[in-house]
Amino acid sequence: MDKTAPIIGVVDLAKTYPGDIPTLALRGVTFEVARGEFVAIMGRSGSGKSTLLHQLNLIDTPTSGTVHIDGLDTATLSDSHKTLFRLDHLGFIFQEYALIVELNALENVFLPAMALGTDSAQYKKRAAELLNIVGLGERLEHYPNELSGGEQQRVAIARALINSPKIVFADEPTANLDTASAKIVLDLFTKLKTEFGQTIIMVTHEPDDKQYVDRVIRLSDGLIEGIETGGN
Repeated sequence: MDKTAPIIGVVDLAKTYPGDIPTLALRGVTFEVARGEFVAIMGRSGSGKSTLLHQLNLIDTPTSGTVHIDGLDTATLSDSHKTLFRLDHLGFIFQEYALIVELNALENVFLPAMALGTDSAQYKKRAAELLNIVGLGERLEHYPNELSGGEQQRVAIARALINSPKIVFADEPTANLDTASAKIVLDLFTKLKTEFGQTIIMVTHEPDDKQYVDRVIRLSDGLIEGIETGGN
């Protein structure tokens, strides 16, 4: 593996949704993301942000073009291999947290590792370590309804990291948070990037988020309108 090569390489990526009037969600997008980079995808509603994220994280399949992750052409993966690849190599953080209400914080975090069949003692230890990193080391046995929105999102961040992913994808991670909680989450992303070299791709509507990232990929009508330097 060439550690100087980009972790993500996208070439002429297009996505069309069929219908009486086909929707051209992406119209030929090309860019790269370096290892350890914190990138925001920004643009107005309908610009193609979520569609692009879903192509990058292998939830959806492009109509044309290529997505390479760590040198692998993801088009060569079968659906079942894509599922395993996502579980083993990619982390996900959602706007709605997506925690399982019947599980406590520790259990929510180690669930993806358990799905991979990792040794239980190891994944429980790592889950506790990650909760400590995100500032919830004293809340291991608390259930989602006993945590604030910001705390739930930090549990979700710890869960995204449990399998040591190459890339973490965050879809509007602060949209449901107050200003103080949003800052905690964004500061945590910055820590993960600077201290641990984590690659993070974040979709956001918030203009102020630009100060936290290395670069902004700005979309408009399914095309890259511009790529800007962030504040980091």
